[in-house]
Amino acid sequence: MDRVVWLGLAVALTALYWVHLVIYNVFFHPLASFPGPFWARASFIWRMWHTSTGRVHRAIEFQHKLHGLRLGDIVRISPNELSFASVESWKAIYQPKSAPLVKSEFYEIYGSGFNSLCIGSERNPETHSRMRKSLAAAFSTKALLEQEDIIQECVNAFIEGIRSQTTVNVTKWFEMLAFDILGEMAFGESFHCIENRKSHFWCDMIEEHLYFITILDNLRRYPLIAAIGKTILPHLTVSVRNKHTNYSRRKVAHRLQSSSPRADFMSRLIAKVEDEEMEMEELTAHASTLVGGESIAGGETVATFLAAVTYHLLSTPNAYQKLRDEIRARYNHLSEITSTTALQLPYLQAVISEGLRIYPPGSQGFPRNTPPQGIVVKGTYVPGNVIHVFPILIQYQYDGRTDL
Repeated sequence: MDRVVWLGLAVALTALYWVHLVIYNVFFHPLASFPGPFWARASFIWRMWHTSTGRVHRAIEFQHKLHGLRLGDIVRISPNELSFASVESWKAIYQPKSAPLVKSEFYEIYGSGFNSLCIGSERNPETHSRMRKSLAAAFSTKALLEQEDIIQECVNAFIEGIRSQTTVNVTKWFEMLAFDILGEMAFGESFHCIENRKSHFWCDMIEEHLYFITILDNLRRYPLIAAIGKTILPHLTVSVRNKHTNYSRRKVAHRLQSSSPRADFMSRLIAKVEDEEMEMEELTAHASTLVGGESIAGGETVATFLAAVTYHLLSTPNAYQKLRDEIRARYNHLSEITSTTALQLPYLQAVISEGLRIYPPGSQGFPRNTPPQGIVVKGTYVPGNVIHVFPILIQYQYDGRTDL
């Protein structure tokens, strides 16, 4: 009988705690004045559910419209998280005049299998700045031009490959192309996806990893649930991550054994390791991020963008015709195309910019934390220790142009 009483008391106290938490979040929380769906204001349930479906960016967009908000206003999408959608918000969050806003804990998941932080996971602004400077030479115009022959070989193989097909899943082929190019740049050898006409197993593993880390980002908001998840579902938190990081280490080790003199991304980082400017573990983490990228800089984002641009061009015959005419007027043969001359094609550059505007690969946003004293965003005070998310919605602001 005593056990029943204690169990009932535990259930009652738990229920009371949750009711108290909901009431506080909705009515007394520092963000209580910001509009948003009830369950988003009350708990993390709304955020977790829509993230698990892969369409949280659309759900946020709908909430902006549902509340009758014009672009530039603010929506609350979880108890401690706000969504912004204006150019002014972008500048205040990502280009503040004072000290930069610190990345949220969201980034700690990226590269978590390594003993060193990387360009994607480092949250300290000063350390991140050092890393950016350290990697700058590898991504300079000069460095990329030195690797153009490598990229051209991959692109030529891609073109020959799709020519041999009667029907093509361009999204999958773009993934294979991007992965082959990044393999060459990061590890000195292709993954031979185009040659073998199928994805490399690491590419599939990265896609699986991306989904899991998104789920884990939501689970970490509830420490108890996160702990249970790590115990009951270890493959979500350990197995896939370890496969990814271990394969990265093997690829880096193989590249170090290569005697190839060619200049690429890895050769520049190896030079920094030899000069003791960088630890080997950091090098491996950077290389892994370049390829896998956890949706930061890897092949998945490149492929998503290319597939989206292809779709929109085919859906807009006038734009497709105009782009084709510009390219064919400039070149007589595929071999004449270079990155330098392509930069001189204004309509091609406009298509690329428009593609990034209407279909940015990183649709979930890049969260930042407000400083303890808070900040002012477009005349609205936002309390400290609040997470900012900048959604895809801002991309759809229309400037009235009709000439593209």
